[in-house]
Amino acid sequence: MDTNLSEGNLVIITRKERIQRFIKVYRKLITFIITPFIWIPILCLGDDNAYISFYVFLVNGTYLVANIFHPGVTSLIPITIFTILDALGRPVIYTININNSVLDCLGVMMIVIAIEYSNIHKRIALKLLLTFGCSHFRLSFLMFAISMMLSMWCTNTMTCGIMMPIMKAVLGELERMGVLEIFEPHKLGDSSRYDVVEAKPSDFTIFYFLGIAYSSSIGGVSTFIGSESNKLFKNYCSTVFPKSPNLEAPHFTLLTLPGVLLMEICLYLWLNFYFLGMMRVQNYSSLQASLTSEEQQYVGTLLEAQYTRLGRISLHEMIVGSFVILTAILQASINLTDLVVDRETLKINSYMHSPSIICAALFFITPVNLDFIKNFRHNASNNVIFEAMTYTKMNDKFVKFLWMCHDLPAPALAFIVILFCKIMTEFANNADVATCLLPCIANLSILTKINPRYLMIGATLTISLPFHLLPASPAYAMVAAYAGIPPSKMMIAGIGPSVAAILINLFTTTVWSKVIWPDVDTYPD
Repeated sequence: MDTNLSEGNLVIITRKERIQRFIKVYRKLITFIITPFIWIPILCLGDDNAYISFYVFLVNGTYLVANIFHPGVTSLIPITIFTILDALGRPVIYTININNSVLDCLGVMMIVIAIEYSNIHKRIALKLLLTFGCSHFRLSFLMFAISMMLSMWCTNTMTCGIMMPIMKAVLGELERMGVLEIFEPHKLGDSSRYDVVEAKPSDFTIFYFLGIAYSSSIGGVSTFIGSESNKLFKNYCSTVFPKSPNLEAPHFTLLTLPGVLLMEICLYLWLNFYFLGMMRVQNYSSLQASLTSEEQQYVGTLLEAQYTRLGRISLHEMIVGSFVILTAILQASINLTDLVVDRETLKINSYMHSPSIICAALFFITPVNLDFIKNFRHNASNNVIFEAMTYTKMNDKFVKFLWMCHDLPAPALAFIVILFCKIMTEFANNADVATCLLPCIANLSILTKINPRYLMIGATLTISLPFHLLPASPAYAMVAAYAGIPPSKMMIAGIGPSVAAILINLFTTTVWSKVIWPDVDTYPD
């Protein structure tokens, strides 16, 4: 058979290039296969279930960091492994408890749909744009600050549930005015014959939604109400060290608020620098982030017309708004004694509470749809691993690991504890991580004769501040699903806030805590 192929069309591929192309194409499959073998030496350290649970944690964590599967699929891997071990006669964990954060996430997803169905978020968005203008620098500062202040009195999941529809409506109005694009086309495939164009969120969309997600985590650090880790810290101190002075809410807020404000400023500058090009020269996003006076006047006229077209506030909007406010008030008024710590075993027993479920139940009485069900496929949870490590007493092994640094000065040991907690908190909800790690830090404090508050405050604040992986917080999973944010974008964008969190928490622990608690250097009786 004759062919018209010329020698110029032939491409010679060397063996090295073939290997590189093979690795590039099958990178995820290769990682999936070799990861369990890489961590097998962990199983050789001991024969008890503690090392098995830690091995599963390392394998699952590698899959999350490498983004092998969807986070929702990755979160099912530990359950699969533990089920197989149980069938082989080697059970690791006997019960899995549904915690309040899961119920809260369920209720908040219903609230989001109810807010969108009532269109109250569009009214709020138009009012914000009319009042503060369309400048991205000014608007982002406003949205981040509101998210931070809300999360001081609500959980970060509830804060994101309130802010996501409003943020979506704001971006929708800005897109309608031609200020930005929410989604941008993304070409898949190299061959012109198989070109596939997929809509992906633009940098502006990722910038705003990651900003409110990160701000909701940062703000909750400053109060006992805003973070489950802070509640655990308070209960541990009062139960395990009853003779130590009581932790008062004003003192705790005074201790953490300067660091929270500093972290929020760093977050604002970092995200504006990374996504909008603040302080960078000749950047397209930076040029697009500001409008001329004529453009602002034109956009303002269009926004006023849009707001007038909405008319008077409807009964449905008032009902939805009232229920959301009621839920926020109920969350802010939850008693801190809903967590009970056993002094001998350090086991935590928590009372079930989820105000968002109450709000969702009320919404079923009002005419809202059930579209929230589609959000379930995006949620991810990795909490079963930390429950397994707590149940198998892997936290005792963590104490032995940290004990190797007991000869270091207290500030250096505090830095190691903060860094260790920062790594661990990226892989599961902060309440489950705190349940597993805070007893370790308390035991380490007793062994090293360091005031427990000194080490535990740094660990508590750091556990509340994950910034990279979706399983770290239900709020992150919801925001990523709502805005279509790729996990890789979140991992890179979280570098700046993570560095700021480590340094600021270290300063709060080693310097500012001595101002609020002068006796933090002395070991209590």
